[in-house]
Amino acid sequence: MPLRLKTLVLLGLCLSLMACGFHLRGQGPAAQLNFKTIQVSGGGSAAQELRKAIIVQDNVKLVTSDAQVAVNIVNESSDKQILSVNSKGQVVQYRVFYRVRFTATLDKQPLIEDGNISLSRTLQWDENDILANESEEGKLITEMQRDSSLQIIRRINAAAKGVNKAAAAAASAASATSAASAIAPTQP
Repeated sequence: MPLRLKTLVLLGLCLSLMACGFHLRGQGPAAQLNFKTIQVSGGGSAAQELRKAIIVQDNVKLVTSDAQVAVNIVNESSDKQILSVNSKGQVVQYRVFYRVRFTATLDKQPLIEDGNISLSRTLQWDENDILANESEEGKLITEMQRDSSLQIIRRINAAAKGVNKAAAAAASAASATSAASAIAPTQP
């Protein structure tokens, strides 16, 4: 009986998580691009991570030219600053920063002209284990690169929705104006 109760409770928890809209990072609808083709230009790790994030999507094709959406990674940089020191003056924590600048166009029209993403993480530093510290720093930067690629996808989706809503509103206003002029009686 307790096993059956545990199973029911576990099943109930899983169903409630699914019902509330919970998704693992990068798996929700915001991470899905609503375009058929996309082009990513620019070198560096940010462009590579963005390409990887696009390749795994079923509905989008990564192309090298003539894309519906074109993303250009303008610049990326990473650095670190001392966050805290111990009583001996040795560094205990660093703040690792990662920044990406990008532009995006939709049907050759500017969509995002100067996109900036700035991320930071805290790095615990141990003076006795320098190699592990450098490895951890590399892992943090890679994680921030992946996170920035997902943020770029979300920003492109949000900007495109705004453009589509504005175009739909303009079309609706134009059709309402033409309908009103067709209904209005003409004066001789």
